[in-house]
This record gives sequence, C-alpha cells and structure tokens, in this order.
Amino acid sequence: MTTTNSTTSETKGTSTAPIVHGDIHLIRATSQEIIQRTWTNNQQEWGKDFGAETYYARERFLASQDFASNGKQKFWVLVPRTFDPEHPDLDLILSAVETFERPGIIATKEQGLRDVLSVSIASVFTPAHYRGHGYASLMMRLLWKEIQKMDKVEFTFLYSDVGPVFYSRIGWIAKRSDEIVIPTSHTIANPTSSSDVVLQNVTEHQLLELVEKDAKWLRESLQTRVESSDRDDVFVAVIPEPTCIAWLNARSRFTAQNLKVSQDGPTILGVQDSQTNSFVLWFHDFAHHQLYIIRWRMDPKAGVETTRALLQAAQAEAQMWKLPKIVIWNPDQSLVDTLGLDISKRDESISSIGFVSAEYDSKNIEWVLNEKYGWC
Repeated sequence: MTTTNSTTSETKGTSTAPIVHGDIHLIRATSQEIIQRTWTNNQQEWGKDFGAETYYARERFLASQDFASNGKQKFWVLVPRTFDPEHPDLDLILSAVETFERPGIIATKEQGLRDVLSVSIASVFTPAHYRGHGYASLMMRLLWKEIQKMDKVEFTFLYSDVGPVFYSRIGWIAKRSDEIVIPTSHTIANPTSSSDVVLQNVTEHQLLELVEKDAKWLRESLQTRVESSDRDDVFVAVIPEPTCIAWLNARSRFTAQNLKVSQDGPTILGVQDSQTNSFVLWFHDFAHHQLYIIRWRMDPKAGVETTRALLQAAQAEAQMWKLPKIVIWNPDQSLVDTLGLDISKRDESISSIGFVSAEYDSKNIEWVLNEKYGWC
C-alpha cells in the first residue's frame, strides 16, 4: 500500500495492447504475493525515498496497525478474467487500489444523527505500460459497485491528485480543498499575549481520552447544526478515532528512523489546553519536510490567545525537527485572521465524497471536519 494519497496514475505512458474491458474484472487481493506486487508497481512513484525492501517493510508495518488490521484495509486488483489468484501471473495486474473502513456520521433534519460506515480510498495506481486504456476508470467504477455491496457503508471519500473531473464522472463530488501554509519563521501578528495559556503535551497515553472527547464534541456540534438547518441540508463527517491518528504517527516514526532523522521518531502528537477544551494534533511529514496539522479544535469559549499559543507550539515542534513549514487544511476564518496569511486552493489531495445509498444535492452537502486526519 502507498497511502500517501488517493490518486490515479491513469496518464500517458508506454502502452501495451489493450484488453477488452468485458474481459477484465476487479478482485480482492488477499495473498501476500499479489499485495507485494502492487507495492512493487507503485514503489517507483511513492517510495522513492526508500529502497524496495524498506518500502515493503513500511507497508507491512502500516498494514499491521489497528487502523488497518482485521479486514479494515482491503487490497483490490484489476486483472483479466483468466487471472488465477492461486497461481498468479503478476505481470497481468492492470491497476490496483486500497480501501479502509472508517466510522462516520450523516446528519439531516429529518433523520437526525446516524452512525454509519464509510470507505476511504487510497493508492490508485496503474503501471506505466498499462496506461491509456481506461483501466483506472474501469477499476473505480467496479470498486463503486463493490462498495455498494458492503454492509452499512453509506459514503465513500478520497483525495484526488488529478483534479476534480476524473472522479466526478464516477460519483465522487469535489468539496472544499483549501490550505494555509505557515513558515516556521512566521511571526503571528496579534497583540494579545499567549503567555498565560498553559498547554499540555499529547502523547499516546492521552490520545484515546482526547479523541473520544473530540468525537463527543463533534456529535454535539452536528446536533446544533441540524436543529438550525434547512430541511435539505446534509452534514457528513468522518469520526475522529485514535487508531487513524496513531497510524499516521506510526508512519512518521518509521520514516524518521529510515531517513535517519531520529532513532525513535517523534513522541509528542500535539498539545491541548484543557481549560478551554482546545487542542491541535500533528503529523511529521519528513518525506516532504513539513508538519501537517491533522486535527485542529478551538472551543467556542477560547480566545485568540489560545489560538496563538497552539500555533506557537506547532511552530516550536516543527523547528525542533527542522521542518520549515506547517500545513493546515480548510482553516476557519478566525485562524486565517490570527495568522495574517492567505488561504490557497490545493491542486493535490482534492477532497472528494460520494454517497452510496442516497442521492443528495451537492450544494446542500457540508463535509464537517474535512481535515488531514481523514487522509490515508
């Protein structure tokens, strides 16, 4: 698995003779031999910072984490119908994709808050010599049908690196995909002192309790929104869970160790202000030299001094690890005002969502907490 993004590599390349789409199907890959071949295929694109064996080790390590284990992560391959999974010709893997089961919520005025399952999609990859024949498009259409068969799954989401059009043809709707980039040297323009705010480090020991509270706060926020919403408004969220945040940080530690950044990797996962129930969680992206804010929560009672203190803590963490910038997805306006920086639209990792069992007007859909923790 390469979990850097949910992108397609259906671009021009050295092409082989096409196989008729009717002679192709999508199967779930369960053997390590087939799964590892998908890693071999995409390592050239997404594992350039590692040797092949180290890349395999990382993918096996990530697949063993709680977030991915016990069938929550699935591997799929597009192959000719003649492909024999027991005795596979690995050169006939035309395209591959991975899925993860995630807890979610859909909230409407009519039905209230409903706990559902969602499926996030990652690592769409077509080898160069098979590109140009529509295999990735076919695979995603077939995957959509497989997701429709999954019990209790009501929405699916991905992060596109090929713009909004490719996936929209199949059923995914592009949603807000903004970001703000904060240089670690940036001075936050605000006259209010943050020296009176006392922050506590978030480590793995505090993570479970904090994220469970976050999920509770999400439900309370959605309930408030639903009560004041119009009848056609739809609110959807991927529920924050400790396993996805632990998975991201396991990825960070592995990279730190193998790029010789650190022997042990980072142990501080963020900081919190328990007085106002505000916190920030982050992910050290050593491969791309940045600190990602994966979850940002400001309690409505908190003031700008708390915002400033959390930002300064993130800057200090990035500086300690020699990461020159901090990236926050879809920041709210108060955060932008505090920073005095511009929001930009992403041309990568475009947030896209699709509903499996219902049709909603895309104009009425709000993806709540559309933040980095949803990415895999």
